[in-house]
Amino acid sequence: MRIVLISLCLAGATLIAAAAPAADSAGWRQSAQSIVAALDYVAIDYPEAVRDGRIVNDAEYAEQRDFAATVLQLLGSLPAEPGREALAGQATALATAIESLAPAAEIAQLCRGLATQVIRTYGVAVAPASLPDPAAAVALFAAQCAVCHGLEGRGDGPAAPGLEPPPTNFHDDARARQRSLYGLYSTITLGVEGTGMASFAALDEAQRWNLAFHVAGLGDEASAVARGRELWEDGGLREALPSIASLTSQTPAEVAADAGPTAEAVMAYLRHHPEALAAAQPSPLERARRGIEAAVAAYAADRPETATRLALTAYLEGYELVEAPLRTLDADMALGIEHDMQVFRNLIRESASLATVRVAGDDLVQRLDTAARRLNDEGLSAITVFFSALLILLREGLEAILILAALAMYLRRTDHQRGLAYMHVGWAGALATGLVTWIAAQTLIDVTGAQRETVEGFAALLAAVVLLYVGIWLHRHSLAARWQAFLRERIGRSLSTGALWGIAGLAFIAVYREILETMLFYQALWLQSARPAPLLGGAAVAALCLVVLGWLVFRVGARLPLRQFFRVNGILMFGLAVIFAGKGVAALQEAGMLPARLIDFPRIDLLGIYPTVQS
Repeated sequence: MRIVLISLCLAGATLIAAAAPAADSAGWRQSAQSIVAALDYVAIDYPEAVRDGRIVNDAEYAEQRDFAATVLQLLGSLPAEPGREALAGQATALATAIESLAPAAEIAQLCRGLATQVIRTYGVAVAPASLPDPAAAVALFAAQCAVCHGLEGRGDGPAAPGLEPPPTNFHDDARARQRSLYGLYSTITLGVEGTGMASFAALDEAQRWNLAFHVAGLGDEASAVARGRELWEDGGLREALPSIASLTSQTPAEVAADAGPTAEAVMAYLRHHPEALAAAQPSPLERARRGIEAAVAAYAADRPETATRLALTAYLEGYELVEAPLRTLDADMALGIEHDMQVFRNLIRESASLATVRVAGDDLVQRLDTAARRLNDEGLSAITVFFSALLILLREGLEAILILAALAMYLRRTDHQRGLAYMHVGWAGALATGLVTWIAAQTLIDVTGAQRETVEGFAALLAAVVLLYVGIWLHRHSLAARWQAFLRERIGRSLSTGALWGIAGLAFIAVYREILETMLFYQALWLQSARPAPLLGGAAVAALCLVVLGWLVFRVGARLPLRQFFRVNGILMFGLAVIFAGKGVAALQEAGMLPARLIDFPRIDLLGIYPTVQS
């Protein structure tokens, strides 16, 4: 039924090979698209040729064999990317299965698997560049398609009686479940030679996608669309269809197999309202996945700077937002993905081969998919949300509370009560400024993840310098001679205005450097949790723990002899300076401002120790 289409595919491949090298982008991408289209035809039409292990239509069966041969030949015209031999092996397995009259379900599975790998390996565009508008295709369908397919798409148009084979009935549910939107788009683009289905390549890409969405939705019942809307707005199935590409590249049968039968109703709704995909915010892991795939594509297009930026954004505005709850579920997985994302960025910066970057990107995408399934299967239970909120605030606030406690101890023990007011102004101002910054970032300005990490990194390094200076000062004044001079000259004397504002500044830096990121993490956790109570409970317990810790440090300092207090406080300042320096360097590495050469060394977040040469 489609012999001429096969011939056109072969002729196209021959012309491509003659006109340009196999690596010519326009040529091999067209071949890759033809392969995916051919596999789509086999998956759908094979049941018309073979049933129950018997050939029921000789002509159809001959075409299935020819399609399998076409796929193998077209694969040979593609660039020699890593994995092409594996693709050829899959194509050979498909041809063998057709020869052995394998069941239709097995053939469909082989076709879909091979098509997916071709799309992934060669970056076949299976989604529209902009959101389709199915309503815009109504008039186009009536003018161009209804003469054969009928106004309702039942294959009963005025010209239908004279056509052999007859036009497709788009209300045939069995065929509709096996056809993807991309498959329809390919049919509209290429046509089906030997039938009345002509090519509509003269239409622009947007019009062809509009037609594909309109045609796919002709058989949808209004009740299914309404049910799909309820399910979509409930949010339970958004992980199954997170993007326009996931909608266009999968068949309803595939989605139902992965996400359950109710997912087909969601697909029906999205076919009629693809704009709902744009309105929905992708999950952080989906943003990370898209970013990695886009980075690989940019690197393949010889745009390494863009690839670096996309890889960085995938981490900062994607994965990092779910790292805390994932650590609660599986710490090894969470840290492993973070490590692999750094390795991936390093490969791009070091101009590694495209094959190496592509393999690293594919592995990373698979790990992100595994993490998404883990979070989806186990969900963010109340206990997970509680401990995630608890650990986020403890991790981000520990250094700040220690600095505030140390400052308060110093001011109280040296009778500089006035300085306490400045310290309180500093940390309270940091909270207020952080809140204003966060609100502005949500409504007025666009604060990127890199900018956030840059602010945190420089603030941490500045705090480290100040803490180092204070630690040296405290150590010097704990020595005998200087101690006597200090007692004679400083105890009870008023601090200068500059010193008071220095105290306020240190308190401000200690708190502000973490406030924006803490709010961002809490926002992500809030959106992923079903109820706010566990999150608020975790935050409250963490805040209480920090207050108790600060009080204990303060009380211990109050009981120490004054000279011993200076020594202990100096050691504390030195330790915090080291921690802040390590975390500052790590933040600047995450922001992409410093390189990160990984080494085999323990990672201790609490102490600011990270396994890179620079930190």
